Amino acid sequence: MPEMSEFAQAARRVDPDRFLAALFVPAPRREAAFTLIAFNDALVRAVEQPPARSGAGPIAALIRLQWWREVIAGERGDWRGDALAAAMRMLIETGQVEAATLAGMVAAREAEAEGIETLADWRAALRDGPGGLQRAFGTVLEVPANLSDRLTAVGCAYACAALRRNLPTVLRSGRCPLPDEMLFASGTGRDVVLQHPDPSLLAPLAEALAREGHGFLAEAGRLRLPRGRIAAALPLQLARRDLRRTMLPTPLARGLGDRLAVLAAYVVGASGSPTA
Repeated sequence: MPEMSEFAQAARRVDPDRFLAALFVPAPRREAAFTLIAFNDALVRAVEQPPARSGAGPIAALIRLQWWREVIAGERGDWRGDALAAAMRMLIETGQVEAATLAGMVAAREAEAEGIETLADWRAALRDGPGGLQRAFGTVLEVPANLSDRLTAVGCAYACAALRRNLPTVLRSGRCPLPDEMLFASGTGRDVVLQHPDPSLLAPLAEALAREGHGFLAEAGRLRLPRGRIAAALPLQLARRDLRRTMLPTPLARGLGDRLAVLAAYVVGASGSPTA
């Protein structure tokens, strides 16, 4: 087996679910998928590092995200010393991804850093953030543009399911990427869940995330794509399975069933369920 690239290793370490999906990307485009996963992780780390939670509020996170915004726009001259930034510039300049999509991913994390109030704004951030990442995968794989909205829904459904699956862990890290409206409707608040991320107290939030996730599943529907493009929709398989599971204090490692579900979807060239 050939040695994995720097970004492939990073993707496997920080985002094993999307790494699994990326393994089914045709070899000539697989490195672009790994690079996108690494870029998404860099944006997440910008809002979860301790300085983003310090007395300076979101300022430290916003400064880091602004750097990425300027890299995407080609407004900085210091990106050449950063391997990931250089790789992202190459993807943009060769037309493999759209700068506007990447800028939307940055905007979604900026919204998270500042705190999102309404469900409507949170859903919009999901469409720009994880939804934008899935659209970028679609661009790399040349998925037809008329499926863009459905790929966005794939990314949002997966994000809801993954957040629900990892919610105690995410909260223990100091992040609360949920809108105030959802928190209040669940009988809690941002400070409360950050201080007491007990799964027994998070059940209403888990239910709310499941409802949102199922809504996005319905939007995504059943996607049939050629085998060379289906990787863009494979996270939907994991989302469907995770939304049926009970939230645990620490999520279990992916089992054989999850991996086989992704493999089966790849083999038949379809992702999603007939009733989704």
